[in-house]
Amino acid sequence: MTGGGMTGAGTTARVALADVLTAVGAGAGSAAEVARRTRTSTSIAETALATLAAAGRIRRVLVFAGACAAEGCGTCGSAGACASAGAGSLVGSGLTAWRVVEQ
Repeated sequence: MTGGGMTGAGTTARVALADVLTAVGAGAGSAAEVARRTRTSTSIAETALATLAAAGRIRRVLVFAGACAAEGCGTCGSAGACASAGAGSLVGSGLTAWRVVEQ
């Protein structure tokens, strides 16, 4: 399923779901960040994120304000075991972010 692509309504722009999943796994926590990393529009990124969430491949997590290292999970002592692991671009904001669900 992740090899498929998403096309925005009325446009020929596309993004591979595998690329979106990779971006989320690498720390892209928002649709805007996914769009930037995959070089697509935010609306297409949002559609792809919703598709991956519906398939159970990603989920929203709370990014703990002040509890995470500013540089992300790479230097964290919990080794990615917390609820914020993989939230990358939103670490420390107190917002929610996308996270890959372990299969």
